[in-house]
Amino acid sequence: MAPPRQVSKPTVPSSSKAGGAQLRRIARPPPAPKLNTALSAHPRTDPLNALSVLLKLLTSLPARIGGCQYKLTQAEHALALHLVGVLDPYVYHGMRALAHPMGGDTSAAFVGLVHQPTEILDAILFHVDARRDLLNVGLACKRLHDVVFPRHFDYRVIRAKVSSIAVWNHLILHRSLARNVRRVEIIDERTSSTTAIVAPRGMLQRDTDLESTDDELTMHAKQERFLATALVRMTGLQEFKWSCNHSPISIANVWPTLMMRAVNLKSINICDNLVFSPRTEEDEDDEDDGGETSESDSDADGGVGGGKQMLAKVPATALLDMESVTFRSTPHVYGSSKNPELGRIAAMLHQCVNLKALEIIYITPRTAAAATALPGGISARTRPLSDEFLTYGRWAHLTSLTLSNLRCGSYAIVAAFLKAHPALEVLNVDLSVHGAGTANGGGLVLEPGSMPRLREVRASKEVINAIFACPLSSNADDVSESALRPLEAIKGFKLSGHAANTATSSARSIPDTTFLANLRMHAGTIKRVEMTGWHDMEDVKRLAACVPRVQYLDVGRRLGGNGGHGVNRNTSDKDISLKEKAPVANIIEWTEFLATLPELVTLHGVKFFYEVASAPSSSLPAPHSNTISSSPSSNPILATHTHATTNPILQSIAHLSMMERSRLRKNDETAGVLAWKCPKLRRVDHWDTAESGSGRVIVLLREHAGDDGGREGKVRWEVRRVR
Repeated sequence: MAPPRQVSKPTVPSSSKAGGAQLRRIARPPPAPKLNTALSAHPRTDPLNALSVLLKLLTSLPARIGGCQYKLTQAEHALALHLVGVLDPYVYHGMRALAHPMGGDTSAAFVGLVHQPTEILDAILFHVDARRDLLNVGLACKRLHDVVFPRHFDYRVIRAKVSSIAVWNHLILHRSLARNVRRVEIIDERTSSTTAIVAPRGMLQRDTDLESTDDELTMHAKQERFLATALVRMTGLQEFKWSCNHSPISIANVWPTLMMRAVNLKSINICDNLVFSPRTEEDEDDEDDGGETSESDSDADGGVGGGKQMLAKVPATALLDMESVTFRSTPHVYGSSKNPELGRIAAMLHQCVNLKALEIIYITPRTAAAATALPGGISARTRPLSDEFLTYGRWAHLTSLTLSNLRCGSYAIVAAFLKAHPALEVLNVDLSVHGAGTANGGGLVLEPGSMPRLREVRASKEVINAIFACPLSSNADDVSESALRPLEAIKGFKLSGHAANTATSSARSIPDTTFLANLRMHAGTIKRVEMTGWHDMEDVKRLAACVPRVQYLDVGRRLGGNGGHGVNRNTSDKDISLKEKAPVANIIEWTEFLATLPELVTLHGVKFFYEVASAPSSSLPAPHSNTISSSPSSNPILATHTHATTNPILQSIAHLSMMERSRLRKNDETAGVLAWKCPKLRRVDHWDTAESGSGRVIVLLREHAGDDGGREGKVRWEVRRVR
């Protein structure tokens, strides 16, 4: 039986155009909703919203037409990275929660800092101030590296000019990054921008719209406004340095912003001539009538609204964390005043109640007018008068004080100021007192018990003698060690060369015998002595007899007479330079003097070594390994130059002349004599003068022979650089 025939149904013909349009209508997906690409619209604290927006963004890619398919725009790419960063910590924590540890319990370090969300890591790293510590944290792993370096390491130190508007505008726009700044240095406008400026990458790109101004006369006001506004954003600022002297913008205009906003500020270093300028009547009126600026007003004008009111009234506890303040002028004429004062400085220090270190250093400008003296004996540019500052300035925690190149009305003000600061440990005073050189001028007399913790003092011989003569207790006859100050270092004095006052000496001059007698009472504590000058070798010997246990001695320069290297006026500059580099003529007398100081480690002011060629002393240590001839202990240890050394040294010695070789042998002998006379001596002067700025010294190195007696077998001298 045949199978039934299948009857096919006729198909209805359709046009190709209509079918294609129908297929396209069926295959085309619905249009994707428009996404908001603003990063601020997607907070980091909402991971569910971030996941939803990321899915919508990815699913919309296939529906795009032509070449735009599977391609993101620049804004969408930035949004995608932002959303992935939001989801990353949450997805990683979920994966860790579902995963089973391979071997035992997970270590505490593994589940610690690294696995915290980005916001938590950023908040933790905010409390790490030192860049070295941040570097160690950032190199631990990539996770910490991505947070440390772009947000913290590059922002800890900012060094820029006032005119670097791009830097200040970047910090104004990014508050979260500005709060990570710890140190700000404002450099001079004449400094090179390529090497001196330190700022995060990308901040130095110039913006024409920011830097352009319709009126060039208002350019400095615009720069000041941007700087002050950026300082308002730096809530974590701890150190501030101002070295912008060649600019009409003064630190006095920026100070109110620091005083009102930078509450965590610990150190300020100001190098500016304008800070020593006299106060004007407008400043005094602002001090009487000025009110406290509100926060809204300061934010609106960048904190500069009270910039002209340097002495605006603020809370007395504005800068509680301030510990170190330095005010220093420059030798340039720009900004200097003919009558400098300390009124502005006193107003700035009024808010620093917990101050520990204070430096006020005035440098006379380098001008012909400053060097000429008036008939009355007062120079054209007088020193700043410090009477008001010393009368009203009081800081209970002050431990270090430096007052240089100032003047005062009487010694009584100075004595009262020092009495009011019992915590002082370091004192550096250079004050000229009116009428001190006359017979009625008197001298400094300290009240009993002044500065009981003083350890170091740099002052004239008269001031140091007044400190020696001041008793700590009411019983002036008590000379025990418990009744003496713990003085360890005295600096900045010179010996007159007279045992007692003569007719030529001033009325306030202290005889050397009186000074040395008071110095002898503190011989048990003093370890460091730095003089500025002496007249005769006997002066140095008498000083050493008073402090035989001294470890550091700097005799300074020889004053008057022929000096150590007497130079005739007709001598050329070249001959003067050669004589300054030559060793002292009386080396034997100096070595005998060193034998009386068994504890001496460092000696400066006396040159013992001849100048040798720079080839062996610059690339390698100039005093190479030296062999010591075995000799009785009563004879000096002779250091002879050895030739059993490396090839570079042999090659350098081969090119030396006979005179240079003779100098090397003489230096070896000198090193041996010094090591024999002074067993602990280690550092002496280099043949270059200190004014040359070479920063080099000669170090004596001793090596034991290796026998049971412990005798020294080798002495080497090397040229080293010091900081």
